[in-house]
Amino acid sequence: MKNVLFIAPTTYQLPLTDNLKKKFITLSEVCNVSVLAFANSKTFLNETYGNFYLNKKIKNRLLNYFRIIQISIFTTYKIIKKENIDIVCFQDPVSSFFSILFLKVRRAEVKIVVETHGDFIETLSLEKNLVLPMLYKKLFYIMAKYSIGKSNIIRAVSSSTEQQVLDIDSSKSVVRFPAWIDFKDFQNIEPKPLSKDKFNILFIGSVTDRKKPHMIIEAIQRINDKSYNLSIVGPAPNEKYFKELKDLIDKLGLQNQVSLIGPVDRESVKDYYSSSNLMILPSISEGLARVIFESQVAMCPVLVTDAPGMSDIVIDGQTGYVFESNNLDSLSLKIEYINNNYDEASLVAKNAKGFILSNYSEDNFKFSFKKLFDTV
Repeated sequence: MKNVLFIAPTTYQLPLTDNLKKKFITLSEVCNVSVLAFANSKTFLNETYGNFYLNKKIKNRLLNYFRIIQISIFTTYKIIKKENIDIVCFQDPVSSFFSILFLKVRRAEVKIVVETHGDFIETLSLEKNLVLPMLYKKLFYIMAKYSIGKSNIIRAVSSSTEQQVLDIDSSKSVVRFPAWIDFKDFQNIEPKPLSKDKFNILFIGSVTDRKKPHMIIEAIQRINDKSYNLSIVGPAPNEKYFKELKDLIDKLGLQNQVSLIGPVDRESVKDYYSSSNLMILPSISEGLARVIFESQVAMCPVLVTDAPGMSDIVIDGQTGYVFESNNLDSLSLKIEYINNNYDEASLVAKNAKGFILSNYSEDNFKFSFKKLFDTV
């Protein structure tokens, strides 16, 4: 098997979660795994399914994003030599820029795979606490273009991220398959009996302006029905935006209808899916969000925007529901439609579960990577 180094500006929980272990155990069946990423403390893990070189995370997201560049320059080459690496697999084309540049300067004899998990140009430039976002957007484009151009092959997780790559370099070879998702925790969830007097809405994910949970709050205020409740679940990396959400809830007098939950463990996530009538993701930029898969497998109806990427798995009226991005009227009307036609929504949710389990699996993930590594 080939020796593969996976590099990501990602923070891993210590000890490694069962879900993450399962992902790399699956990958270890098709390659010898090494990982360079982050944790809350600097750690080296020598596991049966891979070696993990984890560096201490910096709290500031932007600084953390660029710290992986610094670490990659000084650490990547050392790991390549130590582990006799054949392929380096980068999680996105922006943070990989300096690493790839350095590898090319050193004429390292490795193949380069660049993955695209979301809108790699917009994601950071949309952060509200970023100064001069358009300047960063231009910089990210230049960095991404270089990384894509120097890669041997691109792996995209959705049709939108594939198209973004081809818009930059139409000559690139791109393979497409989704990110790792472990369905087993979610596919046997028994939906809890839902009250006819309450309509429970769930937002789950990173609480940022890019994902726009404030739109759901505004929609609840516009619908003006006390039976609608919203739980916002997930970490809030941007304190300024989180405060704006709190202020909005107070301003609209929705303290009894909207709850800011924060991050929760995997078991609690399952409880939220099973006790919710609807999961909404109003993102204006998304690759292929894991929470959509989870919701569909848990048979919790989903409502997402028409932003590129999500249409791969959410077909309006068949595997979920879609509203017009950034359109509060469209969102409000769709929420009311789903509530008023919940028997239909339940059938759509059941259909979505069958669609996901039929088309996405651990074996598909594993063999897609094997084919990718054999190709490169």
